[in-house]
Amino acid sequence: MLQKYFNEYLICNARSPLISEGLLREELLLYNIATEKWKELTQEFGDLTGKHLGPEDEIGTLSGGQKVLLMCLLALYSPAKKILFIDLWRSLDERNRQKIEDLLEVYSREKEIRQEEIGDQT
Repeated sequence: MLQKYFNEYLICNARSPLISEGLLREELLLYNIATEKWKELTQEFGDLTGKHLGPEDEIGTLSGGQKVLLMCLLALYSPAKKILFIDLWRSLDERNRQKIEDLLEVYSREKEIRQEEIGDQT
């Protein structure tokens, strides 16, 4: 079902929102985010969550909703022009859902953003 997206899209699955459970720096590098964008991304994350992170901070202790929010920001700040989010709404409370909806609306002007809900079909 998702194979048609593999070659063109950055695929982000909210069931496993972070690739690493280590330092934020590892995620920033994996998403190929330019170092000059790191501060902007972490500032936006802090504004949305009240939790301020730096590249050397551990991210494994974030809540599930914070991890999904961070995944979204990482994808949106990445150089990818096309992003596919899978099961994005599954683990979010209403407050975080609204934050992500607002982010996607803003960034969809610059990037092609798709969403798929596949549930237990994985």
